[in-house]
Amino acid sequence: MKRFLTALGIIVLVLLMAFGTYNYVTATEGTIVVGYLPTSLDSALFVADNLGMFTKEGLKVQLVPFRTGSELIDAANNNQIDVGYVGITPVTSAIDQNSSIKIVAAVNTEGSGIVVSNTSNIRNATDFEGKKILIPKVGSIQDVLFRYMLLKNNVNPATVNITEMDVPLMQNALTSGKVDGYVAWEPYISQAKVNGTGIVLMNSNDIWPDIPGCVVIATKSFMTKKPTELQKFLKVHIEATEYVNTHANETAAIVSKKLGTNVNVELEARNHIEFLAVPTPAFENNVLEMIQVQKQLGYVKTNLTIQQLFDNNFLP
Repeated sequence: MKRFLTALGIIVLVLLMAFGTYNYVTATEGTIVVGYLPTSLDSALFVADNLGMFTKEGLKVQLVPFRTGSELIDAANNNQIDVGYVGITPVTSAIDQNSSIKIVAAVNTEGSGIVVSNTSNIRNATDFEGKKILIPKVGSIQDVLFRYMLLKNNVNPATVNITEMDVPLMQNALTSGKVDGYVAWEPYISQAKVNGTGIVLMNSNDIWPDIPGCVVIATKSFMTKKPTELQKFLKVHIEATEYVNTHANETAAIVSKKLGTNVNVELEARNHIEFLAVPTPAFENNVLEMIQVQKQLGYVKTNLTIQQLFDNNFLP
């Protein structure tokens, strides 16, 4: 019964996420509409909202959840959101296809991982051949990370059954024996470890140390029409990131309430995420390396430059 209720709760969460994605159409004038994915990686956004940091800067903000980064990018391209917290790979793919969005801040590095079942015989890359592995979306960070790991170990990704699924549903699919493993973002890696529902085979730092994770993007319209609001927003983002890095317990409590997870899961997830707001040269260089991997996989066609990707002029 407990497992049934847990599974039911996850399904309800996914449905609410899907429904909530369209709430941006009700946004009032003067509201900054912010897209995000329900993940521990966006802790700074949840902290800023929960502690009233945006309000203190005179900003009215509406948070809108999305299931995948590509859906969030589509909304940004259609000016249905102003700002987004999203994985780096959907952003680089979009800019490669002439999207006018820009990266205006960093959010985190690392924060992904690979989980296999407790009865799995998967121990290394070659063991994935013939197995069914879940990813959030083709082209996501998790997809790119997994395929990169396979290629680095001379395994053809075509030999693995790589299948898309909404991240909150992955753990139930694993424990029910429908799949052999999944690649996801936190807290769904740490959740498997804390709850004993899966084996964390690899964290992202085991595959690619300091891999760029999420970034803050802004639309051209928002940058052009409301530069002062964007500057204030990013000021809050920096302050919230500092809070996340110095208030572990308080942050875990805020994020667990937002995501409906256990506080201990969020505390464990923090061990596998590095939060930063201002892009460093190392972060930018890793983004360029990521683009080369995306090119190898056929997800990006051109050699994008830092100038094409980033606009740091709105950072305080």
